[in-house]
Formats: sequence, structure tokens, C-alpha cells
Amino acid sequence: MKDKLKAYKHKFNLRQTFSWSNLRQSLQTTNAKQGASRSGVTVLVLAIVVVVNLIVGQLPETLNTIDLSEEQVTEVSQTSKDLLQDLDDTIVLKVLADQTTTDTAIKSFLEKYAASSKNVSIEWIDPVLHPSALTTYSAEENSVVIENETTEDFEVVSFSSIVSTGYDSSYNTVTTFDGDGQLTSAVNRLTNQDEHTVYLSTGHGEETLVSSITTLFDKANYTTAELNTVTTAEMPEDMDLLLIYGPTTDFTEDEITNLESYIADGGKVMVVLSAEDADTPNLTAFMKAYGLAETSGYIADAERSYQGQSYYLIPNITGTDVYLDNLSSQTVLLINTKGFTQVDPTIDNTTVTPLLQTSENGYNVTDDDQTQGTYTLGAVVTQTTAEEAATSDTETSDSGTTDSSEEETAASEGKLTILSSTNLVAEDVTSAFTTLENNTVFMNMVTANFDDVENISIEAKTLSSNTNTVTNPGGYSLLFILIIPLAVLVVGFVIWFRRRRA
Repeated sequence: MKDKLKAYKHKFNLRQTFSWSNLRQSLQTTNAKQGASRSGVTVLVLAIVVVVNLIVGQLPETLNTIDLSEEQVTEVSQTSKDLLQDLDDTIVLKVLADQTTTDTAIKSFLEKYAASSKNVSIEWIDPVLHPSALTTYSAEENSVVIENETTEDFEVVSFSSIVSTGYDSSYNTVTTFDGDGQLTSAVNRLTNQDEHTVYLSTGHGEETLVSSITTLFDKANYTTAELNTVTTAEMPEDMDLLLIYGPTTDFTEDEITNLESYIADGGKVMVVLSAEDADTPNLTAFMKAYGLAETSGYIADAERSYQGQSYYLIPNITGTDVYLDNLSSQTVLLINTKGFTQVDPTIDNTTVTPLLQTSENGYNVTDDDQTQGTYTLGAVVTQTTAEEAATSDTETSDSGTTDSSEEETAASEGKLTILSSTNLVAEDVTSAFTTLENNTVFMNMVTANFDDVENISIEAKTLSSNTNTVTNPGGYSLLFILIIPLAVLVVGFVIWFRRRRA
């Protein structure tokens, strides 16, 4: 009994005598060596991570921040980069805010914007430490002063204009980021003295231009004014473009004559038809004279439509040059619209260039018939007129006779841009599908009427989730939506059932 008690006492005795020899022997085991090796590797990795973090933390914002958002909110657009790289003036972004508490997105964007050009720099001014800066620029705290040091002009953009919250057509809260648009528009106004005036016609029940387009007009430095073509026979001298937006009543024959004369003299006119089925026979005849005959029915497309809804058209963008500026996906949505077919124009020296078209599976749908074909939804008609001007210089030949002056010809180019419906820029469409480029296409059509001008109007980017817009995939939808998922389920069930029986 005593021997058993001694054995148990020895077994459960927790006190052990320390021995250096025992320690050396334990460290020489395989497990000890592997443990030491793993510990060393862990310490080394941790040290590398700490050092890398310290190095990255010292890098500028342009290098250590990557924007992974769908719309690249804090990235500088190519439009802005092109404008900034061509600058001759010196631009300074003076940020009147505490840098340590400024919104991360705003701070990151400003740093990247300043790094886009050698002629742009950024300066942070804490208004608490330097309150006089607010008085100097008549600005409030948390704002950006864009100053042209070459001309000493400046503009102020508040943080609330860069990040703003509003409501869409369904009264959902939408937060947008407009740093790119606000700063680039300010820089353009400070460095570009060219201004363009767009007159909006009145007197025909025209629709009101949507706020999203008027905002883009402001960004592009376009001045707008109204012109009642019913009471005014002469076109204003400062008019660069006459925009006829959504007329619901017809033009008179005299107005049509004035429009034709204006275009023949090199004037620019843009007609956007009303989304309503307006009865405007004179306006219809006016467009037909330039080679575009309006369809009697609404246009459907069995191939290029939104999720199989044939009247929700996703047209092909067939324009080139300025009409493709700032377009990445080239995806626009045009709903419930009439269209045009090309006919022989009765106006001389005209050329029709389609800008938006359906596929070959487009249909002109009326109550009685459906006519298949390719229909035009937007186009530009160019009219070139040669004007002769006599030179006043005379030359005397060696024989003493005087040669008569030669005549020089100068060509004037008028333009008529036609869009089938105001629904292209309807806010209930553009706000519901934020990935669409409807407004950009519209602005490109406007900008194309001005010589040597690019569309620098940049839309605000949404911070909310976007809705995907998918062109009708036709028969492929059945394969990916039904057949493949069903096959995966069947195969999975068979494998499960076999394993269960085994």
C-alpha cells in the first residue's frame, strides 16, 4: 500500500528540478527545432509588415490610395487630365479646411487632381489658424479656392457642392460626388475666355430643359437665353445655337423659312422632339426637307432593347469624333420614341449623318402595321454654302494693263441636329439608371455645334449602388438563366444521392 502511494505521489508531483542538461536535450529535439524555425519566420514576417506599413504611410495620397468603387469616384477623369495637361496658366487649389478632419474621399481626390499636371498645386490652409483667408476669398470653412495665379482670378467650390445628398425621381436618397466636375469646370472658366450662348426657343409649348442638363451647361460655360421665334424674325447676333426643345405646337411657315435661311447662312439649330405625340406638320416637313422623314408610329427593337422590353431602346451610337467624347460604355436608353427614315433632301448641299440608330431588327409600329428596318433616332445634317467675295487688290502687269481682281470663295457650314425624343435626358430615366451615358451623348450633340470646343461637362458620380443595364441577350438568356443552373442542380443531386446510398 505504501509503495502505491509513493508511486501516485511521484506521478502527480508538479515540482520538477531545473537542469541545464535537460533544457539542452529538449531544444535538440525535432519538434523544438521546427517550433523555433516557425517562430523565427513569424517574427520576420511581422517585422516586414511593420516596415512596409511605415513606408507606405509616408507615400503621397496618389500612390497609397486605390479607388475600387464602380464609378471610380476619387479618380480624375481623362477629360480633366487632358484639360490640365494643356494648361499654360498656373492653378493653385487652396483648401480652406483642417486637413486632419477632411473627408477622406475629398482629400484623396484633391491630392490626385493636383498631381495630374505640373501647373496645378495644392495648399492646405487651416481657417482656424488663418481666419483672414476666409475674408480674402469671401469663402466659408470647408471649401476649395481654385485660383489662377497668372490672371489672379479665382472661384470657390464648397465641400457641400462636391459631396451632396438629394432625391431621385422615386424620392430615394442619393448621395453624389462631384469633385471632378466642379473643379474642372472652374478651371475651364478661369483659363478659357470663350463663351457660347444657347438660345431656347419659346412660343410653341416647349418643354422645360431638365435641371441635369442646365447644370452641365453651367459647367461648360454655356450661357442660355430665350428666343420667341413667333414674334422675332431676326436671329440674335450672339446666338451660337438655337435649341428647340420638346415643342408641342407647330411652327408657322414664316418661322420655318427663317430657320432655313439661318442654317443656310451657317447657323446652328438643334431640334429635340417632344415625348408627347405632338401634331406639328410644318416642323415635320422642315425635317423631311433636310432628309429625315418622321415615322408615323413608335419604334421598337427586337435585338437592342432593355431586358426584352422592345420599346426601351438601346441604340447603336454611329457618330464619330466629338460625338464619342467621354463615352466609355456607349450605352444609352431611349424609351417610347418615334424615329426617322432617310429620304432624298430637297434642301441643296446637305449631308445627313446618323448618330443614333436601331439594329436591323427595328420596327415602326402603328395600329395597323409593323415595318421592319433600321431607323434613325438622332442625326446631324450639314449644309455647306459657298459664298463669293471679291478682293479689292489689283495688280499692274509689265505691259501696263491692270488685271481684274480675282474672286475668292468662302464656305459657310450650317448644321441641323435632330433628336427623336426628350426622353433621352428625362430625369426619371437617368436617375434610375446611373450607368447610362444619356446626358453625355446629349452634351456631345450640343458641343459639336461649336468650333474647336470639347465637352468638358462631367457628371456627378453616385455613391449609391448602381442598377445594371443589360441589352436584351435574346436566346442566350434561356441558356444562362435556366438551362445551366438547372443542369448544376441535377448533377449536384445525383452526386449527393450516390454518396448517400454508398
